[in-house]
Amino acid sequence: MIGSITHRGRDICLAVAIGSLLAMVYLLSFSGQFRSIDEYAMYARAESLAQGHGLATPQLGFAPLHHAVGPLEPGQSVLAAPLYLLARRVPAISNIAAVMLFNVFVTAATGALLYLLVRDLGYTPLIGVLTTLAWGVGTTAWPYARSFFREPLVGLFWLGATHACLRWQRTRHVPYALGCLVLTGASILVKISAASAVPVFVAALLWDARARRLRLGWRTAAALFGLGVVSIAAVSILYARRYGSPLPVAGYLWRYPWRDGLLVAYGLLLSPIKGILFFSPILMAAALGVPAFLRKHGPVAFIALGLTATLLYVYGRAAQWHGGVVVWGPRFVVPLLPFMVLPLASALADTRLGARAWVIVWSAIGLVVQFAAGTASWSDAVWQLVPAYTNNRLIGIDGIPWYSWRLLPRSPALLQVTGWGLRQLDLIWLRTLSDGTLAHDLPLALGLLVLGALIVAGVGLLLSDRPATLYQPQLLAVMCVLLLATGSGGLLLRSGRNTNDHGGLARAEAQEMARIISQERDAPYTVLLVSNDFFVNFFLGLLKGRFVPQWHSPHAAVTLEESMAQTAWAERIWLAVDHVHRPLDAEPNLAYNALVRDGFFVGGQWVGGYELFQFLPPTALEHRPVSRRWEKGLVVRSVATDAEPLRPGETLRIELELATTVPLSEDYVLFVQLLPDQGPALAAPDGQPQYGGAPTSTWAVGESIVDRRAIRVPPEAAPGVYQLGCGWLDPSGARLAPAPDGGPSREGMVVLGTVVVEAW
Repeated sequence: MIGSITHRGRDICLAVAIGSLLAMVYLLSFSGQFRSIDEYAMYARAESLAQGHGLATPQLGFAPLHHAVGPLEPGQSVLAAPLYLLARRVPAISNIAAVMLFNVFVTAATGALLYLLVRDLGYTPLIGVLTTLAWGVGTTAWPYARSFFREPLVGLFWLGATHACLRWQRTRHVPYALGCLVLTGASILVKISAASAVPVFVAALLWDARARRLRLGWRTAAALFGLGVVSIAAVSILYARRYGSPLPVAGYLWRYPWRDGLLVAYGLLLSPIKGILFFSPILMAAALGVPAFLRKHGPVAFIALGLTATLLYVYGRAAQWHGGVVVWGPRFVVPLLPFMVLPLASALADTRLGARAWVIVWSAIGLVVQFAAGTASWSDAVWQLVPAYTNNRLIGIDGIPWYSWRLLPRSPALLQVTGWGLRQLDLIWLRTLSDGTLAHDLPLALGLLVLGALIVAGVGLLLSDRPATLYQPQLLAVMCVLLLATGSGGLLLRSGRNTNDHGGLARAEAQEMARIISQERDAPYTVLLVSNDFFVNFFLGLLKGRFVPQWHSPHAAVTLEESMAQTAWAERIWLAVDHVHRPLDAEPNLAYNALVRDGFFVGGQWVGGYELFQFLPPTALEHRPVSRRWEKGLVVRSVATDAEPLRPGETLRIELELATTVPLSEDYVLFVQLLPDQGPALAAPDGQPQYGGAPTSTWAVGESIVDRRAIRVPPEAAPGVYQLGCGWLDPSGARLAPAPDGGPSREGMVVLGTVVVEAW
């Protein structure tokens, strides 16, 4: 006879099930596309870590000229890197979509912990489930589960630290206290402002729940002093790396701007533009339970109120507490949401008719707001507000009065609801493309719905009062996790085909560019993207293999030396130039001209409004002198090639030292080819010397000009000995004749040597 499972075991199983249910909701509303430079900065670090290049972020080279972002804290990137590794070698998966699953799982795990906390406080399983669902789909926890912002992870660590702290207060087992401190420290590695939690959790750890007083002996005092020194040092180092300046201790202590701080606190909590009550109105339902919650659950209430007060204190001197521009929010309060929703458990336990009506009304309002925000592109909706703020200062306390109720009609939360429609839909299986068509993936949607329904059934069984054997709840929990894993895997495998698009870069064009660039992904490469539009970033998530992209502004010169300093390991260099979004005052060939002088140009092609160029990086080649001449006075003085033999699929680097014996008035085109005994020649792209960087009409007599060419040997090329030949075309396209004493020649070209191509 199998014994009955304990109440705690059932709670853990139900926590796993409710977390899986929340994750399925987030998968159904998953977008797989970030909209913020902060998200891209975190993704860039995760990408670099997964690619084995440390914390460097050459992906953000464009940022200083467009939207500056500092070196963000590494915690979230480190934890998200395995998701990138999962997607790295699977062609069907979007790397960005894989990494953005991180907050889906983080938010689901937070929901599981929230359920356990509600149960630990003595509420029924049903109230625990309803409170968790209210937080998970009735607050901005939902739309931020679709993001790659750091605040959800901070909230998870704080909730975990709260669990550990309460266990410490009840048992006095040291591992719980250490766990609380470790989780608090981990939150700081995710975001510096999370250091505001340190004094709160330290005070909670010192609280003796039985004696109802603080316990502070000399050993404890010494330990706290050491902890304080370490914390201040760590925060100072992170702050200096993040902002490039020392931590302004005085600004947070004796020179704290109390007036501005109170205004910011009001703005983050109550203002119509950035107040959390406007973005998560379900908190009004929770407000009904605050008095009872404060009476019954003092230690948890202290942590919740302490975290709220200290976090608001930290942001009270932040110039961009509202985000700086017209954005969705309030993001900074997201870690507090699990604590803010806790009093809802007390409100749900209130059986009075008026109390239940209050909870139902505000819950319905909250669900409407979050459904609109959780299914649509918040940036598309919020950017409709931009014309309303034209010529206004948006940054700082003295900017637009975000706290003013006169701005209620411009509230992003209100606009998100009233402006919701098919045009704003941003689901990975149902989204409106830039040309106005509605793209859908019904098999994926139906699959996620079926899996979600099965998880709902599992939650229902776990909530029921029917007797359960020892393994039934555990099997249901395992089933929920497996269903979630199935849904996540299916979503990822269809994420590449369902990726977003952007005006001027259609989904099919992005996929084609990624296919071309990644076709030799076994060889490490770098991608130089030159674009003025941040929202083309989804294209980079389709690239595969070992690579790191470098994003450059079209206004900034790109040198091969600078690029290779960051990615010296690359065997290929791809330049992708966005001509669609190029500003009129930007030189279209700025990057190309810089790279073609020093690199080996393999070839180029157009995909839509994007021009792709492939280069091989420079390498040291040993020149051998030759003397090859043409009747017009052109001379090849020396030649150098890669080590032989070549194999089909490889590329030959060729370096020529050119000169002229007479002044030249015309610009001639150089061509270089490999000539087999039989069959078509293999050619490098034709072009003027240095592909326009050194036209022959500008040469001085006797001056040496170094020109680099590259010939790709196609996979179908026949093995054998090829002759390396080069020649010149005049402006009419006719070949120049070699000089009678110009050395061996063939088919109007001089022969510079031989190259051996071997079979694989």
